[in-house]
Amino acid sequence: MYFSSFSTTLEHTGKVTIRLLQPTDMSIICTWLKQPYAHFWGMNTQTEQQMCNAYQDIISNTHHHAYVIEQNNELLALVELYDPAQDSLMTAAYKAQKHDVGMHILLSPNTSPKRHFSFEMMQCVLQSIFANNAAARVVVEPDIANNKIHTLNKRLGFVHTQHIQLGKKQAYLGFCEKAAFDRHTQLFAQMLIPLNTDYVKHSHWQWANRHLQSKALTELVHERLLIAEQINQTWQVNVEGGYFTFSGRAMALNHIDIDEPSLCFYNSSDEQKPLDVLRFFSMQGPLLGLTGERLATYLEELNATLASACFKRENNTTSAEQLAQQGLQQIESAMSEGHPAFIANNGRIGFSKSDFLRYAPEVGKHFKVIWLAAHKSVCTFAHSKYFADYESHINGELDLTTRDHFSAALKNKNLNLDDYLLMPAHPWQWQNKLSVVFANELASERLVYLGQGDDLYQAQQSIRTLYNSSHPHKPYLKVALSILNMGFMRGLSRAYMAVTPLINDWVFDKVSQDTQLKATNFVALREYATLGYAHHTFEQSALGDTAYRKMFACLWRENPNHNLNSDEQLTTMAALLHLDNNGQSMVGAWLDQSGLSTNNWLQAYFNVYLIPLVHCFYAHKLVFMPHGENLILKLKNSVPVGAYMKDIGEEVALLNSDEQLPESVKRIHITMPKEHELLSIFTDVFDCFFRYLVAILVREKRITEHEFWQCVSQSVKAYQHATPALNERFKEYDFFSDEFAHSCLNRLQLGNNKQMVDLADPAGSLQFAGSLNNPVASSLYG
Repeated sequence: MYFSSFSTTLEHTGKVTIRLLQPTDMSIICTWLKQPYAHFWGMNTQTEQQMCNAYQDIISNTHHHAYVIEQNNELLALVELYDPAQDSLMTAAYKAQKHDVGMHILLSPNTSPKRHFSFEMMQCVLQSIFANNAAARVVVEPDIANNKIHTLNKRLGFVHTQHIQLGKKQAYLGFCEKAAFDRHTQLFAQMLIPLNTDYVKHSHWQWANRHLQSKALTELVHERLLIAEQINQTWQVNVEGGYFTFSGRAMALNHIDIDEPSLCFYNSSDEQKPLDVLRFFSMQGPLLGLTGERLATYLEELNATLASACFKRENNTTSAEQLAQQGLQQIESAMSEGHPAFIANNGRIGFSKSDFLRYAPEVGKHFKVIWLAAHKSVCTFAHSKYFADYESHINGELDLTTRDHFSAALKNKNLNLDDYLLMPAHPWQWQNKLSVVFANELASERLVYLGQGDDLYQAQQSIRTLYNSSHPHKPYLKVALSILNMGFMRGLSRAYMAVTPLINDWVFDKVSQDTQLKATNFVALREYATLGYAHHTFEQSALGDTAYRKMFACLWRENPNHNLNSDEQLTTMAALLHLDNNGQSMVGAWLDQSGLSTNNWLQAYFNVYLIPLVHCFYAHKLVFMPHGENLILKLKNSVPVGAYMKDIGEEVALLNSDEQLPESVKRIHITMPKEHELLSIFTDVFDCFFRYLVAILVREKRITEHEFWQCVSQSVKAYQHATPALNERFKEYDFFSDEFAHSCLNRLQLGNNKQMVDLADPAGSLQFAGSLNNPVASSLYG
């Protein structure tokens, strides 16, 4: 457990050494112990001789050691390490484990403040302990009133779990293991790294502008809002004020894979002009149905999308090969593209530049959420039957010291924590919406501001969803964020939250009890706890279902980390479409690392993604929103072996089903024309994901387009052949029909970029542009 000395170099303090306390050190230590800030040590009334005697006893004790941290012969801190199993007060308070190491630390007087001094002294002690014993669990028992040390402990990875009584001392009991310490010190270091905020550079803008213009042409031609003609190996698209020319490959699903460097624009006088996607939409907008405020809003979204692309170009420079070997959160923050089908996909209207740099997923910055107390008369907690109640849930989310702090804050207002529910909010939402729009709730103390929590979060590509970076075993948190992005104000409905856990339980039961889905390792990540706040001012029926009803709600979603083996890796499925700054793909990197042929790798991928979705439709009439950001893939040796489906409560639907549902779950019943039901695969999977994936693979010469779709066809046919019980359903819904209706996403956004879909009737909101030839039609592959 103990050691004689340890040296380390700290970021701000420099090289320090921790060594055993010597009697010659005591004259200095005694002056520290008499300082007012040292009163928690309980020795400031003792004489110097009594102090020396006490530490001589420690020096002589085989189960209790005293150290000092020094630098250039200057003492910086006093440290005690002891065996809790040999301490009578501690053994009365808790059951010590084999590798437990008790710790106390006292810093030198703050005569000349040093940056991050207290953090780095604690860091030094913990480094020394774990260097000597990586299996150690460090134990602390800080005085219950010592708020500064509580905060410092939590910053280094300690979790305080209970109150204990040590003689006259009321204390918290806290623990820290090496993994938590390493993670927290890494987070602390990352927080100090300055961002390059000068990213909107001319070269980046030119690249982003060319890329977005290419994408705009691809998608507008795809949705038949523009027409591409091939003239002598060159494509031409006529537009208002001129025409574009480019080289490209015509592919299935009315897709043109444009060679971006070849793209040129000529005005009506045949003069080549610089590409300018903003000018293009300004000119073309009225012909696309964009005028007035909708056009201005769309141009703002395009500008923000371009600026985001510039940031990625400047800062996200990791190669696809390197990124393919990293963890889920590194991959999440490095993605080069938002939703692949939407042109303006990073609008985030409401964010300033500083908001973008704090909260945008591509920035990857960590931040703390705000906690408020919501009175039970206006706030509802709902939870899954498989998970614990509110008290157990919130105890897992907040450190004991934080819960006590929040309780004391309410008590200071003559309020009782038992009358409230503790509820997190995005810091942007608090600053820009809740503190203003909920002012009357704050004044009446139905809502009480408590302050920041302890844990650091990282925004996911789905910007409202937050990953707990401090404690990766904890659930994801999804919060309301009232910014306009991709056709929606990104709030969360209180009404939806009330039934979300029940819907998730129903879906989980359906999926987990299906042997076919179990065999493919397809898992529905449950949203198992929710909170929703009813702001009475905006709950009046006369106001309707406005965004004001969706400003304060949250949910917690399962985290797949606990199901991960050491040889497995998680990735957002969106990574399959990611290209690095050199145009190299991550899917190509995984293919190379796997050692499999492209065909065999795709078969594995289809078996964990496509086939479960196909089965859910045919067996249960159950459909999801399976785009790249909504799905996490599990890889083993770079090969897909499982999939986790997200966003169950808001996105799942049961199509034209006569299945009897509990009253609380009936919201997922959706009625739509029968011929549109398979669009849940044809549009959401084929058109909105595979269309881009096959283009990448063909561009890299890893497979032909024919081979890709043949592989899709063979996978589905193999599934159908192995599932004869559903033959009648297979005949009723022909997966291999010649064509299907062409549902268009950009037409939705162009038509109403503030709410592109009526959530009460999503099927009725669909916009169609004729039909698309089915790339797996039986006429093609028999």
